[in-house]
Amino acid sequence: MSHVFECLSCGATTDPETRPADCPACGGRPEVAFEAGALPDALPDADRTDLWRYADWLPTDGIEPVGLGAGRTPLVDAPALGEQLRGDGEKTSDGGAPDVYLKNETANPTWSWKDRLAAIVITRAAADGADGVATASTGNHASAVAAYASRTGIERTLAFVSPSSEPAHHRQIRAHGGEAVSLTDYGPRTDLLRELSDRGWFVAYDVDGRYTGQPYVYEGYKTIAYELIEQLERAPDVVVVPVGAGDGFYGIWKGFRELFARGVIERTPKMISAESAERHPLAAAAEADAESVGRDDGPEPLSTSTMGATSGDHALGAVLASDGAAYAADREAVEAAIRTCGRDGVFLEPASALATAVLPEALADGAIASEDTVVTIGTGAGIGWPEKTASAVGASPTIEPTLEAVAEAVPFDLG
Repeated sequence: MSHVFECLSCGATTDPETRPADCPACGGRPEVAFEAGALPDALPDADRTDLWRYADWLPTDGIEPVGLGAGRTPLVDAPALGEQLRGDGEKTSDGGAPDVYLKNETANPTWSWKDRLAAIVITRAAADGADGVATASTGNHASAVAAYASRTGIERTLAFVSPSSEPAHHRQIRAHGGEAVSLTDYGPRTDLLRELSDRGWFVAYDVDGRYTGQPYVYEGYKTIAYELIEQLERAPDVVVVPVGAGDGFYGIWKGFRELFARGVIERTPKMISAESAERHPLAAAAEADAESVGRDDGPEPLSTSTMGATSGDHALGAVLASDGAAYAADREAVEAAIRTCGRDGVFLEPASALATAVLPEALADGAIASEDTVVTIGTGAGIGWPEKTASAVGASPTIEPTLEAVAEAVPFDLG
């Protein structure tokens, strides 16, 4: 579908073919915008079971989509989490607890919601004739970009990975034909990406002053909103999302906004962001009633995927426009959330567990009501982060092969 880029700050429009990294008029952040009436009046009744079933809602412009089966991830109820919240509900005025669901994005092909981003951005890169894609990542993002670039036949994928990333992701990137280069200092990654952009590489990362495909990122994430409406057959009351840069958070909000504008849903949900207690620039901005998100250079958190020192003003705008809230959780709460979600059958990485970890505080504050339907977004799998999840789940014992030794090693009765 034909589209333009529209600035979130001043509303100026730009031709996507000019590849602007920011708004030429004010330097603001652009997003994809469609002509009035261009989007359908209903979600599709399509045979496809991946995110491309929503092609009529996406800026595809007739180009061939890259497909690995991303999207249509399970929406599962969470009885262990519900039991925990019923206990926490004793702190609320009516003693109740909401219905909570977990959107299991770990079921995507490369184990995280970054598949949605990569499907759209790499589709656009291939349409532009890119023969090399470069990015920077703590792990999930680069793994997805490498997989989708390889699928399109792009032969060169280069990922600058953070020193905090884990070898499991490095191997995943290499398995998809990419190269993962771990930087001793992650700070200059944007300088390196700018130089590669000047050499003709397609840069799938947010680099100031360069086109990165970034406006298309929100288009991938917004399909989560579409799926939730189809899976619940209504809009949830609250959606809780882990936040780093804020693109996924904003993208989901954009999806709900579009559905509301076309009359598909009668209301939009509250959007609640979840960050770490060590670094929570968005929550700090919301608490201070700030107009812009500042920096939080606190110690590096367990949640590597959301460890950035700042977030985007677009995410703050989504919190405010949705009458939402912003919270932060400490390490102990994150580790407990990993275990709770594990009992509900989903093994989350620490950053993903943030959405679950902030629920008790949001319930106690009244940001979530006991009668609400709440969806938490489980953004990425714990299997890709063995070192970061070790403190939450512990190590397995090595024992002699006797039942006596087993009985001493496990915390339950063998009968």
